Amino acid sequence: MPQAQSSIIDEVEVAIRAGSDKKRLETARRVTDLFLSSAGSFNEEQVALFDEVLDRLIKTIELRSIADMAARVALAEISTQLAPIAQAPPSVIRRLAGNDEIRIAGPVLQESARLDTKGGQHLLAIAGRWWLKEIVTDALLARRYPSVSRRLAANPGARFSASGFAAIVGQAESDPELTVNVSVRVDLPSDLRRQLLHSATDAVRTPCQAPRGICSRRSRTPSRRLPPASIGRCPGSAISSAPSGQSRI
Repeated sequence: MPQAQSSIIDEVEVAIRAGSDKKRLETARRVTDLFLSSAGSFNEEQVALFDEVLDRLIKTIELRSIADMAARVALAEISTQLAPIAQAPPSVIRRLAGNDEIRIAGPVLQESARLDTKGGQHLLAIAGRWWLKEIVTDALLARRYPSVSRRLAANPGARFSASGFAAIVGQAESDPELTVNVSVRVDLPSDLRRQLLHSATDAVRTPCQAPRGICSRRSRTPSRRLPPASIGRCPGSAISSAPSGQSRI
């Protein structure tokens, strides 16, 4: 589609350089619709073209989305449309997944197959964000990346739903490092803590024997086994609240 490619590129260039905010939104929707109309039949070169032009458009729109409701709505719509498409433009998917607005990031985090390949490192970066809502941690845990789950468990700003805690405890049963990271969370429900400790090794059951300095202070007295209730009371393990007014995912 050489002529169509040229037309798409020209339209995007005009929208970015001289177009109004409304024109950019319209162009982003047009390019998305054009891609969706033949999704699954494009070759790699054609997908790369859509990826380049749509990523540039969305990057421009994102700058306005903080203060512009119409821009946020448009990006959320594009995210919802592209999320279930296996051949979706990969850079666009990663950009949408990294958006601070959950309505924009949520659909691709929950559904896009593009994040199951090269998007793994991108998910790892998201898992380390200071403040994550339950819907985001649920979506990240559903991917079942061990490194992502470990980072979530070690992130004091990550919030977990009841199903999220159940999922991460289930994953921890075969992952000693994840067991340690989960066990020192003070927000872990007591019944799940008992379940976790039941399947844990003696080394993991001993509080503060965690890698990577999860609890840096250790007792100088001879080690002894502590009751399950004491797990998670290590210095520095308290879950902090996010600053008021933040809307990050």
